[in-house]
Amino acid sequence: MPATPLLALHQAANAEFIEEAGWQIPASFGDAASEHLACRESAILVDLSHRGCLRFSGPDTEEFLHRMLSNRVQELKPGEGAYNTFLTRQGKFISDMYMYKGETSILASVAPGMAAVLAEEIDRFIIMDQVEVANETENSFCFGLFGPSSREILAETGMGEPSPQEHGHTTSGNMMIARELWTGENGYLLMGPRENADSAWHALSDAGAKPAGVAAFESLTLEAGVPLFGKDMTSAVNPMQAGLEEKAIDFEKGCYIGQEVIAKIKYLGQVNRGLVGLKVSGDVTPEPGAAVHSDEKNIGSITRAAYCPTVDAVLAFSYLPRAQMEPGTEVRVACRGDDAKATVESLPIYRTESEVIE
Repeated sequence: MPATPLLALHQAANAEFIEEAGWQIPASFGDAASEHLACRESAILVDLSHRGCLRFSGPDTEEFLHRMLSNRVQELKPGEGAYNTFLTRQGKFISDMYMYKGETSILASVAPGMAAVLAEEIDRFIIMDQVEVANETENSFCFGLFGPSSREILAETGMGEPSPQEHGHTTSGNMMIARELWTGENGYLLMGPRENADSAWHALSDAGAKPAGVAAFESLTLEAGVPLFGKDMTSAVNPMQAGLEEKAIDFEKGCYIGQEVIAKIKYLGQVNRGLVGLKVSGDVTPEPGAAVHSDEKNIGSITRAAYCPTVDAVLAFSYLPRAQMEPGTEVRVACRGDDAKATVESLPIYRTESEVIE
């Protein structure tokens, strides 16, 4: 079983572990709620080393990926990045990815468990193109540094001035630092060689970042309206249903796999169901797959849910029919043998208004 390079360190800190995509990772360091709130008040450090890491290289890389993916690639300059999706010909997800253009290669961060799948799927299309795909997941670390103090913490460690652009990135030694706003706060994704994980973690935590587990990451991304691939986005849906039209699709870039289907949804119709946020009444958190009802009719199911301390409520994601997607719509959710009222909420449910985000 693959393991985070900081497994021993987390065990010594009495972390509570869960298994995700075959990896043993910290769920929390004792109090997920306080870790969540620390992100809103200062900054947290999350070990996301179970996320996949792919490196694309070769003289045809940019042109090839531009033909494959839903968002721009070819126009990216070194230091720039983009959120992207790789789709089937039917426009459904194979995977999403966060892409970072370097001087000689493109680095991609993908959902846990998806690196090998994505590498194999993309490799099927490499025929005459000079493109190489390397899966560096088990040789790398990946940390998330999130919160209003994250920029100051990077400065405190001497890791340099980060990019002000979303998905923009800089380097510090052999570590890449990309600006990502997944929690609704300012934040950064840090990726580097596995052997440097310990020193990077200690530098950031010593500078004031509070260690946090993926339970806080889950509740923070729910509040921020950020769907996660493998949980809220699967091969059963397309990026338009997931609300990614403005984030991951460029309608001017030309053809890519699945483009005809996505274009038809954009210009000739609309999604028949889409991702919504739900605020669930009561203290019980519905399980993934729990049924969502309206007028005694099953209209969807929960993708994930969690108690979210900032809004002091249980929040959830679900794909609902267009008629029930309007904010304020009331539905009912099956909660461990009982039904709870829930209200459709506009996404994001929480996002800071600070200048750092804008």
